[in-house]
Parts: sequence; C-alpha cells; structure tokens
Amino acid sequence: MAIKASTQIDLIDLTDGYSVFLSNDNFTFQGTTNSVSGTQTFAIEVSALRGSEQVACSVGTISTPAGLSAVSDGKTPKPTITVTATSALTTSGSFTIPVIIGDITIGKVVSYSIAYKGTNGTSVTVSGNAVTYQKSNSGTTVPKETWSSSLPATSAGEYLWTKTVVTYSDGKSTTAYSVSRNATNGTNGTSVTVSDTAVAYQASGSGTTPPTGTWSTAPVAGAAGQYVWTKTVVTYSDGKSTVSYAISRNGTDGTNGKDALTVAAISSNGTIFKNTEIATTLTAHVYKGATELTGSALAAQGVIKWYKDGASTANATGTTLTISAGDLTNHGSYIVQLEG
Repeated sequence: MAIKASTQIDLIDLTDGYSVFLSNDNFTFQGTTNSVSGTQTFAIEVSALRGSEQVACSVGTISTPAGLSAVSDGKTPKPTITVTATSALTTSGSFTIPVIIGDITIGKVVSYSIAYKGTNGTSVTVSGNAVTYQKSNSGTTVPKETWSSSLPATSAGEYLWTKTVVTYSDGKSTTAYSVSRNATNGTNGTSVTVSDTAVAYQASGSGTTPPTGTWSTAPVAGAAGQYVWTKTVVTYSDGKSTVSYAISRNGTDGTNGKDALTVAAISSNGTIFKNTEIATTLTAHVYKGATELTGSALAAQGVIKWYKDGASTANATGTTLTISAGDLTNHGSYIVQLEG
C-alpha cells in the first residue's frame, strides 16, 4: 500500500528524582584498649522517596570488614539493617549500603568508630557530639569550605556532606562523614519542564526519511506529490531535548493544495506524563483539503495504521490507539499513516 498521509506524535514519561534516607549513618562502638568490647549492634532503617512520595526499596549485598556484619531484614517498603560488631573489629571505618529502587542503585555511606579505653583502665565516655553540614559538587572528596551547623539547601546534582565530630572525656575525638546527592532530574520532587520549543519546515520527495537539507522557520509549500516535513525540537530545563517530525503530502491531482490529504494525531490527555502514570487515547484525524473525512469517505481513502518507535510492522489499525502504563518507557514515538 502507498502512504497517502502521515504524522508523528511523541509521548514522554518523566520521573521525579529519588532521595534515600538512613535513620542512622554513623555509630560509635565502646572498645577495649585495642578493639570493640564484646559484641555490639545498632539498627538502620532505610527509606526512599520519589519527589515527596514514598517508594519501596530493597538492600543489595553489603561488604564489610572482618569483625563487622550488616544484614537486612528484607522487609518493604522500609527495610531495616542490623549492624553487628565483634572484638575482631579493631579500627574505625565506613561501609556502603546499596539501596535498590527498581533498576536504580544508590549507595549510602555509613561511618563507625571505636571509643577505646584510656590507659588508666577505664573506658572513656562521650563528652560532646557536634554535627555540621556543607554542600559540594563532589561526592568523593571531602569539601574544605566552612562547615555550618545549619542545614544548607542544595541544587539539583549537588552533594550534601554531613560531618560528625565526637569528643571523648580523654580529650580525643573522632570525625565521621556521610554524603547524599540531590537528584539531577527533579527539584523538590518536581519534574523537569519545557524551556523552549522550536518548529522548522522543509519540503522533500520522501515521506519516510527526514530530509537533510536546510530547515526553514517559515512554513514552506511543497510541489504536487511532495511531502512537507515539520520538525519540532523541545528543550527541557535539564538541558536535554527531544525531536519529533510530522509529515503531510500534497495531492498529485489537487489544485493549490485544496485536495491534499493530511493526517493529524491528537492525545486526549497530553503528551507529557509523570512517574509512569500514563493513560491517554491517540486519535487520528484525516483531512482532504479543509474537510475532515469520516465513515465511508475515510474508508474509501484507505486504512489508518499506527507504528511505534520506527517499527516496520503496524501494532494497531483504526482511528484511535489507547496508551496505558507500561506501554512506553521514558519516551515513545507513534507514527500514524493513511495507507491505500
């Protein structure tokens, strides 16, 4: 069958940024003169948010040094990790908890230290605990600017460092750091937004391959039998962009385009969705000149077919196509063609 008219519509699914929180990201074990005293445990509850909505998460395999173990209870949506130290643990340090949300893994660092006994045979005690904060563009190098006791606001992509200084009765102290990252594809749980839309036009002899010549910002008139391509570039606030094409064909037997066949695709619920909450119906409208064709007049022209993401085989026929959650991931391009 020949393609009489064609157009494309893009559907986009945006996802809020993920944030992971630990109920406890540093701990001090009581010690002897050179190791942890006996067996000691503490618990960490893990929770995850997508924007402001709590989502289920799980914990992957945690690597710890000799004398220390970290085991998840496997519960959802907020698993609890039990950390156990024995006398085999002789040095302070840290370990990473791999928090799994769907197909994303976010590492959260937990620091621990040992309060050793003093030389007089008595255990030192904690005399002070100071927590300060600092934001940074690095998640691996401890920042060197001024630390603040107030929690600073972080921008998308920045890291929030927390420094905990524990001072003991013998005058010694330990310093532990933890770091979390603000998601890059959302701010305070909001999706990225459209910052610019640019539309350009070009005539071509092909109705299947986008032309490579110069695009015009002003509409162009194609000759009889030619295709007129419309390119729409949408730029988003995170710097990314999408490109979609619409195609119309000038009828070979028409006069001044009055009898040209064109097709338009309309989404009943918009084209941008959030967090896979996708529910819309695409409807094709076919026009001959300025008159929309329906019923037997439309059937006489041919069959309407829908193609997804450049597929050569149609996945549906008819004037409507229903799109539901799970039908696309992040982005889907649907081409509708009048073939006859």
